[in-house]
Amino acid sequence: MQQTNLQIQVAQMTLVNEGLKAGDLEGVVEKRFSVDQYKSKMGDDKNILVLGFVVDGQAPARDLERFAEVGYKSVLDADATPGTLEDGKHRVFIEFARTPEVVPQIMAFLEDLKKLTNIEAFEYTYHKGQNPTAVSMETMGEAIPTTPEAYEQRVNEMRVSEAKNFFDRYEMMECKIKENIMTVRKTGSREDLQFELHKFGPTNEIMKEAKAFKIDIDAIAECTHLTKYFGPYDITKTNEDQFIFTKGDQSALVSKKGW
Repeated sequence: MQQTNLQIQVAQMTLVNEGLKAGDLEGVVEKRFSVDQYKSKMGDDKNILVLGFVVDGQAPARDLERFAEVGYKSVLDADATPGTLEDGKHRVFIEFARTPEVVPQIMAFLEDLKKLTNIEAFEYTYHKGQNPTAVSMETMGEAIPTTPEAYEQRVNEMRVSEAKNFFDRYEMMECKIKENIMTVRKTGSREDLQFELHKFGPTNEIMKEAKAFKIDIDAIAECTHLTKYFGPYDITKTNEDQFIFTKGDQSALVSKKGW
């Protein structure tokens, strides 16, 4: 008698995972995972997307790694972190090629993962977002860029939004970013200022980029000018002629462009 596709898939899963069966990962894999939050180790992020799962325990993390990497041709790589997170849990990163077929491929993977975890419904966050969205073909199709061009456009849009939120706290200036070049113009001003945006993120990480700071008269004058233009930021100049803008626990590392 000819086997159905479902029977074949179940048989393959059993063989691939060396006895891993339905319910074996129940209670150890969190239902919330991330998409495009972490960088790919296989290639450029524009070509590869990364799913990030949190797993309670090293052995279950290795089981999930093996399940993904060996059981699915669409998975380019799976990797369980050797160390633990602050709460003692592990991350498992699963990489897919960024193609128009990637959303159905992810959905197929999650449907099988439901059998191992007994999770009825997964949810995900995208990039740096904190608010989860219920997994469905529709929501993931809208959220996930499925071509390199769409990804680069999405990243640029997010960078513009982050930069505008950071530099324009009072909505008093126009901010544009293209290929890491940020152009700002204060409302009512005819002067455009251009900066190369090197890095943006938590202040403690940005401060590691600076080896030393300039405190001479010219540097102080430049920082004072920028403070008058942008508002009450903590602005310092590094020995590499770069500027660190700090607002609370977030900072940006930039350098002047063409002026």
